[in-house]
Amino acid sequence: MPFIVYIFTLSAFALGLAEFVPIGLTDVMAQSLGVDVEQAGRSVTLYALGATFAAPVLTALTAGWSRKQAMLMTVLVFTAGSLVAALATSLSMHLGARFVAGMGHGLFLAVASSTAACLVGPQKAGSAVAVVFGGFTLAMAIGVPLSTYLGGVISWRPVLGAIAAFGALGFLGLLLGMKEPPKPPAHAGADSAGQALRAIFHPALLSAALVTVLGYAGSFTAYTYIAPLLTDVTQVSATTVSVFMLIYGVLAAVGNVVGGKMTDRLGVNRSSVVVISGIALVALGMWVLAASALAMGILVGLLGMFTFAAVPALQARLIGVAEQHAPHAHGVAAGLNIAGFNSGIALGSVLGGVTISTVGIGYMGLAGAVVSVLGLVLLLVLMSQHRGMDYRAVAGVGH
Repeated sequence: MPFIVYIFTLSAFALGLAEFVPIGLTDVMAQSLGVDVEQAGRSVTLYALGATFAAPVLTALTAGWSRKQAMLMTVLVFTAGSLVAALATSLSMHLGARFVAGMGHGLFLAVASSTAACLVGPQKAGSAVAVVFGGFTLAMAIGVPLSTYLGGVISWRPVLGAIAAFGALGFLGLLLGMKEPPKPPAHAGADSAGQALRAIFHPALLSAALVTVLGYAGSFTAYTYIAPLLTDVTQVSATTVSVFMLIYGVLAAVGNVVGGKMTDRLGVNRSSVVVISGIALVALGMWVLAASALAMGILVGLLGMFTFAAVPALQARLIGVAEQHAPHAHGVAAGLNIAGFNSGIALGSVLGGVTISTVGIGYMGLAGAVVSVLGLVLLLVLMSQHRGMDYRAVAGVGH
């Protein structure tokens, strides 16, 4: 495996930390910035919105760039945004910086996996993509719970500063270690960019992406404010929250593997039904059993497993739809996939905040279950419209 692929892994590790660490530190950040917990939760929302915007749009607009140029630009944007977010003295400054950092996240993941696959050739492409996203999985399983613990004991600012440091290391590695691929001719780049931008609005791709949005929105309606739910309703200590984050991260890593095998075995459509149904049932359980620490430990782990088992199935389905309806738009399909997951995270965090402010923090699980069921209904409707078609699993990019 070329060494530069491991540099991609380091950058993916930083991205995984940036996206999910604030979930475990929502209440700590709220106290530090002097705001409500719902306002602090917007840190998750704005980062995900930045990734949502950047993934399909900037992937299309930078179609004529060399991969090294695109990746250097994205990591630089991510690092700068993460550093400003760590140093921000106000909520508005922090949120603006998080949106900028998220823009770097979205485009980097859309480019990194395909670049890794190209570097090693078709026979090892799957392994290269797995290595890149191993950094994201490692962040979920180890980095996020450790950061949650350190943020609660010390401060959240050094934790976000460390994320910026990882981003800077990734930038130096790319700058010094990645060879410059040849840049496509200007007219070819313009043509591909125009085709890609048009493909973003293809109804079939948008419908498939909406399933991802609703499925993930249900999960993150229940999960974004998990730290205050655990401390206020389940009555565990702030430092114990990191244990729940560890359970979530470990089961998320397991879910990613299980989801891939399940997609190969059951097919894309049936696997998608299973994982979205699982998210809905677990979220419902978090509403019913929120007062039990043991039950919440099990449910938080299952939520991580189903949420990340959804990645291979929903990703493969969206790229399979692109293969059928927009065969020259795989890059945009990958970008829409990232946008779907991140807009689901953003929508979920917004709905979680609205739920807290209207009916109370204990109802987040119920709200998440309702949203996931809407995604399941849409999926079943789309399946009925294309009866008998089960899109072939295709290696692409994660979220």
